[in-house]
Amino acid sequence: MPGMALVDRVRAVFGMSPRRVEFSESAPKPIDDLIQEIYDSIGRVSRADALSVPAVKRGRDLVCAVATLPLETVDRNRRIIDVPLLEQLDDNTTNVAVLAMVIEDLLFESVSYLLVTARDEDDFPEKVRHVDVSSVSTRPPTGMTDHHPLPSGIDPRELIWVEGKPVSKRDVKRFDSPNSPLLRDGSRAIKRAVALDKAAELFADNPRPQDFFTPADPSADPGDDEEISEALTRWSFWRRKRVTGYVPASLKYNQVQQPTPVDLQLVQLQERAALDIAVAIGLNPNDVGVNVTTRTYANIVDERQNRINDLLSPYMAAITQRLSMGDITRPGQKVRFDLDDFLRADPKTRAEVAQMQIAMGVTDAAEVRENEGLPPRAIQAPAAAPSAAPLAPRRVTSTLGVPARETEAA
Repeated sequence: MPGMALVDRVRAVFGMSPRRVEFSESAPKPIDDLIQEIYDSIGRVSRADALSVPAVKRGRDLVCAVATLPLETVDRNRRIIDVPLLEQLDDNTTNVAVLAMVIEDLLFESVSYLLVTARDEDDFPEKVRHVDVSSVSTRPPTGMTDHHPLPSGIDPRELIWVEGKPVSKRDVKRFDSPNSPLLRDGSRAIKRAVALDKAAELFADNPRPQDFFTPADPSADPGDDEEISEALTRWSFWRRKRVTGYVPASLKYNQVQQPTPVDLQLVQLQERAALDIAVAIGLNPNDVGVNVTTRTYANIVDERQNRINDLLSPYMAAITQRLSMGDITRPGQKVRFDLDDFLRADPKTRAEVAQMQIAMGVTDAAEVRENEGLPPRAIQAPAAAPSAAPLAPRRVTSTLGVPARETEAA
């Protein structure tokens, strides 16, 4: 039908799929249906899609803050032991970067992998590096012919394929989260947030995305694609510059009555999507900018303690318990996060606690200084008694005013 190519071209410029029916048989799609179409077109949520949502990005950053806490190894008597692995996990990057990648994997996939790259003289891991979850497989890559499993299909060499290369299972350390993967169980909330963000962007770029053009004369030649593209480009330019563009006499501008962002409650829907994501991650709604209730008073230490108990402890336990297992850490030792600085109270409270501990004999001033990160106090020698300097002679005058001889002052 004349004008059909023009309609399809207009829809393509506005990011809409080509029409499958004659123009006269169907009206343009309502904007809420277009949002649903955006939602359906997203498919499986990828990690990149999830991180494009501000609420997910904020949740990821809060969870990965665990990586900033130092790891330490202690023996049965709770004495700290120096372990080369924890001092520098990977020679090519920092510990905070490695741990952040592990925690991000645990959040999104519920599993993470570290590959052992060096061992010490006792055959314990000394260096590791993080590997992408998608690069680890228990099956050889397609077309690989140099492995020789038994007829049962079991590989007697106990290999795991990492980045397409066979690696011994003992060198691949798997970390498991007690929580389900966010990309699976939180996918609906994330997809809804992505769709609403795209809809909001659509309204921001073009407040009337459903309006369309048709030839003023149905029997006229609608023109070739190049002419149509040029006309649409001019229209879009002036629409952005002056809100309303000029419509040539050869075209008819068709307006579609559609709900506004206020009618669609886009802001409320976006807040609801952010709230659902916060619940899925385990965040306080205030952490993602959603104010749902009036919060009771709590100091900084209480808030941090609550965050550890409610949000961070599963990821912390997944890391420390795995690092404490016998294939990584020696028997009788275990790995833990050092929370002293994270849960440190204000200076006044610390001083009061230290004073009570000194009075009870639990600690002394030297240990308090060490815990506060202060250097040992210098021991000052007792000040020497001043020496008796000889007094200068003075003239003694008699009561009669007659000069007397000079004498030593008594």
